[in-house]
Amino acid sequence: MTDSVHFASWTCCSQAPGACAEPVSVKGEWFAAQVPGTVAGALCASGKWNHQSPPEIDAQDWWYRTTLTVAPVSVGEPCVLCFDGLATLAEVWLNGERILSTDNMYRSHRVNVSQKLRSENELAICFRSVAADLKKRRPRPRWKTNLVNNQQLRWLRTGLLGRIPGWSPPVPAIGPWREVRLERSAVLLSDVQRTAVLDCDDGVVCFHARVSSARKVVSARFQMGGHQAELKILDDSLHGELRVPKPALWWPHTNGAQTLHAAAVIVETDGGTHEFPLEPVGFRRIEVSHEPGFALHVNGQRIYCRGVCWTTNDIFNPGSAGESLRHDLTLARDAGMNMLRIGGTMNYESDEFYRLCDELGILVWQDFMFANMDYPVEDAAFAENITAESRQQLDRLAQHPCVAVYCGSSEIEQQAAMLGMPRELWRNRWFGEQLPALCGQHHPGTAYVPSSPSGGVLPFHTRTGVTHYYGIGAYLRSLHELRQADVKFTTECLGFANIPEPDAIDEIMGGLVPVMHHPRWKQRVPRDTGAGWDFEDVRDHYLKELFSVDPVMLRSFDMPRYLELSRVASGEMMARTFAEWRSGHSRNAGALVWFYKDLWPAAGWGILDSTGVPKAAYYQLRRMWRTRQLTLTDEGLDGLHVHLSNETAESVDGFIEVQLLREPNVSVARHEFALKLGPQSQQTCSVDEILGSFHDVSYAYRFGPQTHHVVVATWLNAAREVISEAFHFTRARDPEAQPFAPGMLKAVAEPQGDGCYRVTLQSERLLHGVRLSAKGFLPEDNYFHLVPDRAKSVVFRPSSGGCSFRAYVEALNLMGEVSVELSCPTP
Repeated sequence: MTDSVHFASWTCCSQAPGACAEPVSVKGEWFAAQVPGTVAGALCASGKWNHQSPPEIDAQDWWYRTTLTVAPVSVGEPCVLCFDGLATLAEVWLNGERILSTDNMYRSHRVNVSQKLRSENELAICFRSVAADLKKRRPRPRWKTNLVNNQQLRWLRTGLLGRIPGWSPPVPAIGPWREVRLERSAVLLSDVQRTAVLDCDDGVVCFHARVSSARKVVSARFQMGGHQAELKILDDSLHGELRVPKPALWWPHTNGAQTLHAAAVIVETDGGTHEFPLEPVGFRRIEVSHEPGFALHVNGQRIYCRGVCWTTNDIFNPGSAGESLRHDLTLARDAGMNMLRIGGTMNYESDEFYRLCDELGILVWQDFMFANMDYPVEDAAFAENITAESRQQLDRLAQHPCVAVYCGSSEIEQQAAMLGMPRELWRNRWFGEQLPALCGQHHPGTAYVPSSPSGGVLPFHTRTGVTHYYGIGAYLRSLHELRQADVKFTTECLGFANIPEPDAIDEIMGGLVPVMHHPRWKQRVPRDTGAGWDFEDVRDHYLKELFSVDPVMLRSFDMPRYLELSRVASGEMMARTFAEWRSGHSRNAGALVWFYKDLWPAAGWGILDSTGVPKAAYYQLRRMWRTRQLTLTDEGLDGLHVHLSNETAESVDGFIEVQLLREPNVSVARHEFALKLGPQSQQTCSVDEILGSFHDVSYAYRFGPQTHHVVVATWLNAAREVISEAFHFTRARDPEAQPFAPGMLKAVAEPQGDGCYRVTLQSERLLHGVRLSAKGFLPEDNYFHLVPDRAKSVVFRPSSGGCSFRAYVEALNLMGEVSVELSCPTP
């Protein structure tokens, strides 16, 4: 009966803290607001937002209002106002009567308004000033964190995103960030609890819900596919269980199919039949092995978890979904990611997010929204609040097979340990006992971790438990130490200030010539609060290590070249790290990069920019996350090792080819051998063994001048198509740029249908870091090395409508800004 309810457009305005006790006294400038949405989103849409001097949203009270038109309500008809999320200190008035007060943005509320509705209704919500509330006197924490400026935030159930000065833009979530709606019908279901587990080979679905009805409920049943079970009716609740013999299972996309079973509840009343579609059911078994560290098993199979830490689709509207969300998650799936972590500094995601992860086969590591602080869990009111929050979130997420791991917090144990607190203060009873018990009760069949990181002698030790690994990254460690670190599972790692594409740089600088010391640029470079360095300094350290250039001198005298090399440097370090972690020598069972998408236009940690355009690091990682993967590792005086991994259920027949190249295009040695790799298996072999003679492949012995500059290892299938390839450069250097000559590079573009184009490249010489671009299109691969005389094809997919196809090719060793323009008529 949605046509019987109409919300007018929402508006909002600011008031001094506490100036207005009720809606009738609000005086001020009202402007348009989107719901669901935030104050920041409304200001941005109204042209009232400036990143350089943003308004202090937390300092004001913010009022929202709308009118609600409702058709006449029948006697006994359930009418419920639903608030899925109000951030944060909120009061709600209906027709001048206060009907709700809440202080937790992560809790939803349902208010029965059947007796309060008129044909025309005024609905108002006041969001009280967070800054004013933080001035209240409260007990002090046992330790302080540099993550936020105000330690009293530990008392508020509000988002930290937007309130972290080191790396988050100042865009706090204030407002009705989730949906506000009126539900009215002859029958309504609420408080749905549904779990799906495997009992041996059988699937078992347990269902419970409350039912409100104007008529007598005669019967109810739960149905899934061709199976159904009668539900018991007790007072105003329904409950029951359905057992399904040997159901098809749900898998992460790297390891199997994403089987989801349609489900619904049918309620019969003496007035008719009512059907309620539910989230599809997915059956999977989650297990964790802790020896030698932490590893996840799905349906009995060990899963190599790789992916990123999710940020938010839109920091101005963190509760939003839509095509941009599908775009970002599809890019994640296409890159080979099979796990995303929602960390405790972020927000619980939308239903659509988890729905898409179910569909795309992406596991979710779900933190509860606690991070770094000494939360007052012994306070009775606070404990009651977070318990209700946790139950609601668990009941919501239990309906999604993608949710595999719950984690109590982000870095609480690490924070306490690093500040020298005694061990008994690292973990309290809430995170150690009460929260895991709630997870077991409301979402059985998932794993629980008390904190990320945790599990070692110190919570952040790399060899045990779950760690946050920034050895490669913030701590400037060498790649040679990776095996010594012996990282078992890292839920955060490899944070770099990743340079975005040129269009994003133009947006950051407002059309100014990009200079890295400009305040507008530096304002957006992530840093740890209180540190005398930022993550651009980290990237510069590895830029020097990879290319033997002085970053300061390079950016001082050749900024374009500095940007070109910096753009690929961070992703190259990430790729080399994953080459070790995916090798046969490693015991690593999972790694999640910090993080996926920039929060604003910046050289941020994201491997996508804030608009969802991939950076170089995205493509470099994508090539390391295949289900059929070849990697190379440098074994020092033992040469190079080739590692093959096949995660699929099918054997691979093909060949391994090793070639030694002296630039620009001289093949010093080349050999191949046939190989069959079985399903879900790995194999390691020596490059020296493949070549059959000594070539000092890694230039470790250094007998005389180098005879080759790069080792190329390629895994080919039986049809001699490239499955995976890896490169090892025997010296760190800036690739020598050469003038472009006619015939050096052949490039052909062909339409593929659905607006896509295939670009095929073939070069006479080895090309470093080939960059492809076409306005309005995204390439499926980019920033790759191109082997001489080997054709490589890349598909471009449209990212915006109305663009004719015109592509450009650049490479690090093509001189200056020389590019090859590709054009073909649009069909």
